[in-house]
Amino acid sequence: MKIISDPRLLSLGVVHGTTLRSAGNMRLAQNTHALFEQLGIPEENILRFKQIHSDKLVCVSSLAQMRQIQNGPLPQADGWIIRGGGMGAAILTADCVPLIVWDEKAEVIGLSHCGWRGVAAKLPQKTAQAVLQNGGKGRLSAWAGPHIQSCCFEVQQDVADQFPGCVLHKNGKMYVDLNQEITRQLTAAGLKKEDIRLPYYCTCGDKEKFFSYRRDHTKDALLTFVYRP
Repeated sequence: MKIISDPRLLSLGVVHGTTLRSAGNMRLAQNTHALFEQLGIPEENILRFKQIHSDKLVCVSSLAQMRQIQNGPLPQADGWIIRGGGMGAAILTADCVPLIVWDEKAEVIGLSHCGWRGVAAKLPQKTAQAVLQNGGKGRLSAWAGPHIQSCCFEVQQDVADQFPGCVLHKNGKMYVDLNQEITRQLTAAGLKKEDIRLPYYCTCGDKEKFFSYRRDHTKDALLTFVYRP
């Protein structure tokens, strides 16, 4: 099963990445089971929440806290901050930006579901800041999995107004460059540009590899996950 991931984070021992369309719709439990079984990840140690297109983050620093969260109501949020080993988190996307931010030794890791509303609410910047606030040390790094790119993210004026300086005009239409805004927010949080990697995979433009809500109007989704053994 092919997964898109970042070699820098892999080198720190963190199992992570974004699935492709070939892995199936990750809203289906049998597909997530197959993924985690193949990777040797204990699925009971992967945190999930109800994604609400917000800037809300949930911070977890122990296995006991993880179990407490799992035994309570499903959290409603869009970002995880994971501090400690033996646990991880996962999010679903189908055009939104799956963003991972980590500190120098990947002892603190942020995983956020950044839709355009979340980006407008500065979720990328808040994720990086939360990594530091929860004990992150040294230089931070960031990586984004496949998401809709400026070639396909056509918007109307109400959305364009929320991204000044990041709007492209082509053939009388407006398109937003989320990568540009995310980079701006991450650098504002202290990251260096060379530590930010936002590979150009467009979920909407590449039907063979990715699901896309904007293109297909279905709820099929990719999964992005992190797990620190």
